[in-house]
Amino acid sequence: MAIKYISFDLDDTFWDVMPTIYKAEDLTSSWIKENYPGADKIIQSTNMMDLRNKLLKEDPSLLVRISDLRTKMFYEIGLLAGYNKEESDMLSKNAFNIFIEARNNVKLFEGVEETLESLNQNYSLGVITNGNADLKKIGIDHLFSHVFSSANSGAHKPDPKAFEILIEASGLKPEEICHVGDHPLNDVKGSLDCGMKPIWFKNEGAEWPYEDIEIPVFEKWEDFESVLEKAY
Repeated sequence: MAIKYISFDLDDTFWDVMPTIYKAEDLTSSWIKENYPGADKIIQSTNMMDLRNKLLKEDPSLLVRISDLRTKMFYEIGLLAGYNKEESDMLSKNAFNIFIEARNNVKLFEGVEETLESLNQNYSLGVITNGNADLKKIGIDHLFSHVFSSANSGAHKPDPKAFEILIEASGLKPEEICHVGDHPLNDVKGSLDCGMKPIWFKNEGAEWPYEDIEIPVFEKWEDFESVLEKAY
């Protein structure tokens, strides 16, 4: 059955995410240190993972609402530092705004935008991401019919719900949809288990962990369209 729709992962598929995250966190930390020195002391002396786990225990839904989780962490840090609720709320909102602005300052892999523009002429395109990138801020939102994050789908890949919501929105059969991503489990096996047709984007140094599963693969975006045509 012919492919009519292509869905994509974002982080580490369209761009290298961790350098961007590290820079965003550094900028945010510098701002907090300058404007809320008490909060900076808490950050330096507190196990952030323990705080994260505490918040998730109190509200498990934050696991898929990662923007809300980060904002809540900033708020709790403010309270722990002795700031009142209003001050902590201001800290959390401003700190998150600084973080998310920098988090969306990504550098697309070579060939990504050109490939998407070409594909958009013949296929409907969508996104399924566990992250919180803002495609409007990045400047490529106009290329996609649907964008589903864990926050608005209520599910993390490889949870079938993360894929099913896009399948339903597309109005197509799963086998008419190709899903593209870098993660062998979250993207490839997850979409395959839902009946979709996956293609693996192989990052440098990545290894395929499933000996019993053979799927199409590409390493450079300039090769994607030819791989798609040969595979499906």
